[in-house]
Amino acid sequence: MKTVLSVIPLFFLLCSCYNEKELPESDLSVGLYVEVGGQSLSRTVTGTDGSVTFADGDRVGLFSEGLENPVLWTFADSRWSNADNVKWQNRTDDFEFLAYYPCINMSGVTRHSVPMPDLSEQSGDIADIGEKDFLVGRCISSYSDNDGVVSFSGDNSFSHVCSLLYLNIVSDGPESEVTLSECEFSGEGIVTPHVYSFDSSSMEKSDSEEASVLQIKDLSSLSSIAVIINPVSLETPLRFTLVYFRDGSKYEASASLGKDFPAATFSKVTLRIVNGSLVMTGNEVRDWNIVTLDDIVLIGSSM
Repeated sequence: MKTVLSVIPLFFLLCSCYNEKELPESDLSVGLYVEVGGQSLSRTVTGTDGSVTFADGDRVGLFSEGLENPVLWTFADSRWSNADNVKWQNRTDDFEFLAYYPCINMSGVTRHSVPMPDLSEQSGDIADIGEKDFLVGRCISSYSDNDGVVSFSGDNSFSHVCSLLYLNIVSDGPESEVTLSECEFSGEGIVTPHVYSFDSSSMEKSDSEEASVLQIKDLSSLSSIAVIINPVSLETPLRFTLVYFRDGSKYEASASLGKDFPAATFSKVTLRIVNGSLVMTGNEVRDWNIVTLDDIVLIGSSM
């Protein structure tokens, strides 16, 4: 996945059908315009400002009215293509279109049960968030509304279903070398597997067991940590534990990050290392909903 700061409109080519409300030959192609979170961007978070982009190999599933199973669209060479024809039935009636990203697999997928990404295994790298950030869109449109363009934009734009946590680690002492080692997030159900239902416009638990711990074992190449968790309202605050090295010594520090992590929220936090302690402060972020966390002091204990 690449970090791209340009704004990229996204178009799909669909096909029109031929019946008594026949469309002219020149109208056989239909454009589909997609926005994420009300911004004319695409894909999911790739930078600390919430900017987004699609990359080659990305897959979107699209449900058309009358079709129980989705049609797969794949991004390659700056365009989207599909192996099946998605057809307009006519150019006068309204039809509902449902779309989601990422499209993980096609077998057995229905609009009542769309598999969501596995959140229990994450790298912590902001560049990999796109694989975990589940997006959905719903649009009702007729051919005549926009000359055949089905637009997932404005109130119909793609929205983030889960919650993003972004932790930036900095040191006040440039003479001190700090290396991240590993971390753990612990909170009830934060990475429990789910499916998405377009019928209820909500997540539903799958048959898998509850999963409440997310561990990342190798942070050595990172100075910040980005993870996706399920939208949750916890009885016990989300617990964060960080293991790091400073000047050759190993330290561990923990803190509570709060209880409420609603859908489509971006919680951006700075962990500042000051005299052996970590000071956590909240920061405002664009694109996703803004969350500001209270300051938290993490005391690092030698291991």
